[in-house]
Amino acid sequence: MLDHSLFFAVSQEPLACVDLEHRLVAVNARWAALFGDVQAEAKTLADLLHPDDREAVLAGLGASGHSDVVARLRGLDGESRTFGLRGARSPTGELYVSAQERGREEALGAELAFVKRRLDALFSAMQDEVYMTDERGIIDGLARPPAGVPREAVLGSVMLDWSAPEERALMEARYHDVRKNGALVVYETIARFPDGSKQYVASRLGPIMDGDRCVGTVLITRNVTQERLAEEAKRRAEQQVREYMVQLERSNRELERFASVASHDLQEPLRKIQAFCDRLRERFGESLTDIGRDYLARVIDAAKRMQDLINDLLMFSRLSTKEKTHSRVNLNKIAKTVLSDLEVRLEETHGKVHVGELPTLEADAVHMRQLLQNLIGNALKFSRPDVPPVVHVTAETVGREDDGSGMIRLKVADNGIGIEPRYHERIFGIFERLHGR
Repeated sequence: MLDHSLFFAVSQEPLACVDLEHRLVAVNARWAALFGDVQAEAKTLADLLHPDDREAVLAGLGASGHSDVVARLRGLDGESRTFGLRGARSPTGELYVSAQERGREEALGAELAFVKRRLDALFSAMQDEVYMTDERGIIDGLARPPAGVPREAVLGSVMLDWSAPEERALMEARYHDVRKNGALVVYETIARFPDGSKQYVASRLGPIMDGDRCVGTVLITRNVTQERLAEEAKRRAEQQVREYMVQLERSNRELERFASVASHDLQEPLRKIQAFCDRLRERFGESLTDIGRDYLARVIDAAKRMQDLINDLLMFSRLSTKEKTHSRVNLNKIAKTVLSDLEVRLEETHGKVHVGELPTLEADAVHMRQLLQNLIGNALKFSRPDVPPVVHVTAETVGREDDGSGMIRLKVADNGIGIEPRYHERIFGIFERLHGR
């Protein structure tokens, strides 16, 4: 008798050794799991066969050489199922019989087709790209190729060849780690495409295992180029803002120094000019000719305008640099003070100012006074010829007051010459006047 123990150990199909009397001499583990071992109730192959199949099967398998028959065998569960039996007789007369259940291939094929349909549906719904490689790192499967790259250009290529040159060494180390240790690696890298372009990709690289052995890899990758470019643009913009803030702080310091110069160095010689002009007018005004008095008046007027300009610059620097001091401000009281200051101009222009009920709000009292005085003063100054100016000052609440989100909209309307829409962006330019007259 042949030593069949090694052959039985490596066979994955049900396998039995039958003597010339069709007795079961030896079976492998797979046969024992389906039909029982040699110590089971069924002592012969005939005991396992369906009665209608015994004669044909025993005669067919008893022939010399190889033979294949189809028969029904009774399993340990008592049910009979159809198997394809293949027999081969040894030189010493023992018959070796293997059994393969019919319909198994069809069932496996249907199961594989079902799994493939599910994988195809999963891959088509994913935003990511999926690549599979064999043991050598050659791409043998993918969900979808990169945009603009033919599928056939990817299949059969080496995965590492898609890495940018500067990333090649890192990618080789990742693949070695995955294949050797069966580890999952998460990383971000730069991929190189056939047209020479490079893209940022975020990837997950994992092993395909067959037991304890890695037989390939699967790579799931996502193109994050737009996100990285947006982040880089954001970083550049933030850097520009930081640089701008440094420049702004420098400009503010220079403005403060200029304010100091204006308040001391500029005003002192200007006061001398004004003082000597006043003395000249008082002592020699009567002796000056008409042209001389005109020249003197122009100098005095220019000195006054220069004084106003210096005061405006000082006020602007203080508004820009001093700490904000807010408090409860009654706009009705502020408006009365402003109208009192403008009393002479109101008489000269025969103007009228109608002030509605104004609120009390958190603000800077000085700023509010300057705001109303400038707006009302300009309305009286830039009026229509032969039309007395009329100004309306009102206020309304915007938003809710109970939750702290309310705001006050202050309206100053007049019947003056107005501002053309094309000048709206310029109207708040510092020291800019739209009307020379």
